[in-house]
Amino acid sequence: MYETKIRNITLQTGRPKVVVPLVSANPADIIAECEQLKGLPCDMVEWRADYYLSAIEDLDGHLVDKNGYLDMIKILDDINFIADEKPLIFALRSKAQGGKIEVNREQLESIHGLAAESKLVDAIDIELYDGNGEVHEEWIREQIDEAHRHGVKVILSHHDNDKMPSPSELVSVVKKMYTLSADICKVAAMAYTKEDAEGLLKATAYLTKNKIGPIVMLAMGEAGKVTRVAAGKYGSCMTFASVKEPSAPGQADVFTMKKWLDKYYEGEVR
Repeated sequence: MYETKIRNITLQTGRPKVVVPLVSANPADIIAECEQLKGLPCDMVEWRADYYLSAIEDLDGHLVDKNGYLDMIKILDDINFIADEKPLIFALRSKAQGGKIEVNREQLESIHGLAAESKLVDAIDIELYDGNGEVHEEWIREQIDEAHRHGVKVILSHHDNDKMPSPSELVSVVKKMYTLSADICKVAAMAYTKEDAEGLLKATAYLTKNKIGPIVMLAMGEAGKVTRVAAGKYGSCMTFASVKEPSAPGQADVFTMKKWLDKYYEGEVR
């Protein structure tokens, strides 16, 4: 069994911690969405900054203007304050990985650096593959080292919105993340059948048995809903639930997720 901490939250095998993504585009709406989290049954908050940046008309100009970065800091500061004790994950999902925007490597590096240096986030989500499906190992290691210098953990992630890779392919992707010194390895892939979901759970169990983790393993889509609850018993340490709207196919609302988790992990400490 593995165990790691993000601020006051311990991540381990068993009942997964619930992460709620903030998916509004307008700054005022982002804060209003965050305010809704007070008292909700969730453990962590994720700011999906790609939703915010996708609404900016001149994104390239925005990302060379210091005021553009100051605006992001203001939003991070507000989220951090409202979230209170809940750890904050910063994520900027590319279109190739099911997100809302495309930025080049220099822009992404600047944004990640801003988030880490601000010390307002507890973890940064970095995608393993670029838009062309390539892994730039040296660049990723530099990003991880930079985050670690500021005491920020890194979630290396891969999202396959089209298919479910085979169990051996899933294991291979996570092993690659693990060798790059990710603090948490995350894979989410689309499930169309019961067998797709079972394959992901099989890969999750193998990785846990071989002490490769912490891991977050999720199957997207209707057929993958069971993994968002059950994967914890196989070794996945987080699941995701929505407040405003789902940030991925098959994502349940936070109250439904709590009901499912309570029933499945009856008797376990939350």
